[in-house]
Parts: sequence; structure tokens; C-alpha cells
Amino acid sequence: MGFTDRAAEYIARQKTATHLVCENIAGRMEAKAKSIAPWTDRTSHARQSINSGVELHGDTFIMYVAHGVRYGRYLEKGTAPHVILPRNRQALYWAGAAHPVKKVNHPGSRKYPAIVPAAQAGQQELRIAIQHCWGV
Repeated sequence: MGFTDRAAEYIARQKTATHLVCENIAGRMEAKAKSIAPWTDRTSHARQSINSGVELHGDTFIMYVAHGVRYGRYLEKGTAPHVILPRNRQALYWAGAAHPVKKVNHPGSRKYPAIVPAAQAGQQELRIAIQHCWGV
């Protein structure tokens, strides 16, 4: 076994170790996001659908933590005031409303960040772990 074979084997082992480190930290980011999510659960779908993972594209590792519900971005970033109009009918109506209405002036909603703070904490942890793993 020559030098180049040993070098290639070393790099392969380090890439495997890096992948395991990323999976471990991604799982911790997911757990952190679920634990710090500041919204009040109604169905728990938003909290339960927070997910994480690691993907390998060539020599590039992509580590993520994300919402799994369509409205996750609105929880994370909030919404500006906006008008709600009917899509399929001529008016809007919901249980408890006095009468149907043509539009609703929504005041907007505050943001409830969970993903960004968890990702930022994971980024710091990842930097230290990768330096340790590669001996930098």
C-alpha cells in the first residue's frame, strides 16, 4: 500500500467521520428547535414536523434543519398586515362570525423563530467539531 492509497483511505475515513458529526449536530439542532419553539401548540403538527438531515453532493455536505409544515415560514418570519379575500366564494364566513364578509383586514402576525436560533447554535458547534475532527 503506497502513500497515495493511504492518503485516499485517510480522506475517506475523515469524510465518513465528518458525515457522522454533521448527522449528530443536525439531530441536536432539530431537538433544540423543537424545545425552544416559542409558539403555543394547537395541534402540535408544526413542532412535530421540524426535521433535520445531512445530504452529500460530491464533496459538499449540506446540513439542514427545517419546518415540515407549509406555514412554517410564517411562524419563523411572521407576516405583515394584509387583506384576506375569498378564493372560491363571494364572501368569507367562519363559525362565530355575525355574517359573511367580503374581506378581512388581517393585522399581521408576530414571528416565532425556532429554526434560525437552532441553526445558529448548530453552526458554532459544527465549526468546533469539524476543527477537532480534521485536527485543524
